[in-house]
Amino acid sequence: MRHFVGRGLQRLGYDVVAVPDGNAAMAQWHAGFALAILDLRMPGADGSQVLGRIRSIDPDAVVLLMTAHGTVDTAVEAMHLGAADFITKPFRIDELQLRIERALRLRKATRENLQLRTLTAAADGGVGLVTHSPAMAEVRRQVDLLGASDASVLLLGESGTGKGLVAKALHLRSPRAAQPFVAINCAAVPDTLVESELFGHEAGAFTGARSGKAGLLQRAAGGTLFLDEIADMSLPAQAKIERFLTDREFLPLGATAPVRVDVRIVAATNRDLHALAGNGMFRPELLWRLDVVSLRLPPLRERREDIPALVATTLQRLGKGGLATHTLTPDAMAAMTAYDWPGNVRELENLVERMVVFAGPRGAIGVADLPAEVRGNQVEATPPATPGDDRYDEARVRFDRIYFANLLQRCRGNVTAAAQQSGISRGHLHRRLRELGLEGKELRPSRG
Repeated sequence: MRHFVGRGLQRLGYDVVAVPDGNAAMAQWHAGFALAILDLRMPGADGSQVLGRIRSIDPDAVVLLMTAHGTVDTAVEAMHLGAADFITKPFRIDELQLRIERALRLRKATRENLQLRTLTAAADGGVGLVTHSPAMAEVRRQVDLLGASDASVLLLGESGTGKGLVAKALHLRSPRAAQPFVAINCAAVPDTLVESELFGHEAGAFTGARSGKAGLLQRAAGGTLFLDEIADMSLPAQAKIERFLTDREFLPLGATAPVRVDVRIVAATNRDLHALAGNGMFRPELLWRLDVVSLRLPPLRERREDIPALVATTLQRLGKGGLATHTLTPDAMAAMTAYDWPGNVRELENLVERMVVFAGPRGAIGVADLPAEVRGNQVEATPPATPGDDRYDEARVRFDRIYFANLLQRCRGNVTAAAQQSGISRGHLHRRLRELGLEGKELRPSRG
């Protein structure tokens, strides 16, 4: 039977590996096979056991079972374990071919339906883009068009506008979606380590390099490398990236032979690269290579229609079991929509999370829960309090002064560390410290 099936499928154009028993099948199996055909009765492990082991290694494996007349019930039971189909002996080879083609078509349709459900459940592929406004709808349209391309893309926009999400959406729209998406924040890596991180190094390339290390370009092979804040990359590293975009190969530190990889480059910046290039702070050659297609992300003040959806999405993410447990009053939502959000989406998400923390179990978040800069004119519509009232805004100022003073003490006056610990953007924290009279104060850690 093995000889009959193997030779028959080979004559039909299939590449076939034929083995005598279940243990040999497991020794040969790897994810590159499109399909396995197992007899239920085999020496050693039977077909049901081998089916389970193959499916545990490769859940997408397509398995057909061969069975005699007396074991049809067993074959049906095996299908509940994940077999795609079974065929009763004796059979003609053309009948087996029909079963094979049907099983492979079914697997393809299942995969396509899964991808379709994923994309329709979240039109951005699940990365979190909100596109109710015309400005972001245009971004979505351009992402859809650019997804199928291998061209380098330069994302432009202020901090917090979602450049990282758009880079991920570009990757998920592309034929590279199943391959790695690798990101590096060029501003967060010291100049001395950028080249090693990007290109890798050989053992002994520099002091402390006891073993070789693959760089991010190699780890992103077949997929997408996202260079965030590329304006902060050192000029030597820029030169190497420019050469890679030209030749599609690079030389790891300490290596003698170049490495060639297939990677799509997406870069992002919140700075004017043309102005930087004119001042000698950015390589013009790299700018030309990166700026094949540029995509500008609008700041939140230009897409106010998205603010209610962004708030709702953040509340849902913070809620229990994915369900929002807090809501905003209409006045609070109006104030948030009117605010300019200099920190953009990142500032909005941080603020919503902070309000949820302070609100506790209380469900509704009102205007009084918003920071003064967000309340804006909404506060002026509130009747002034009488001298004996315990006003919330005054209590909030006292709380903020104590909170931020203690925070700065713990961070030894380091505003960047304080911003990271509190979840507030550095610019927003500077403004709040200035309003509270804490900016520039010498704050020493309190002694126990």
